[in-house]
Amino acid sequence: MADFAEVERMALELSQEERARLAARLIESLTETTPGNKEKETSGFKRVSSSMLRRVRYDAKNRFLDIVFRTGEIYRYKGVPPHEYEGLMKADSHGKYMQRYIIDQYETVKIESRE
Repeated sequence: MADFAEVERMALELSQEERARLAARLIESLTETTPGNKEKETSGFKRVSSSMLRRVRYDAKNRFLDIVFRTGEIYRYKGVPPHEYEGLMKADSHGKYMQRYIIDQYETVKIESRE
């Protein structure tokens, strides 16, 4: 079985369009819909109450912070320490915290855009 670094390397060899399709399929495969049209989060994403963000997922081992914005765009912030994720989740305003402490502070990769 391939480790994360190997899978990431292979994914980066794909075109931007192929990566977006792959990311969309992976995310869809991780999110189930239950009766009553409520999402069951099986991918580690947590819903947040924010006018800017929909969902947040943090990988402490790899220090990845994945954000699903209200626009449908999904970004991965690399090298994010645990205290930043904790601060984001505890913040009164998730969007303001993102703008002040995360956006433009960490290496960012756009995973998907649902335009």
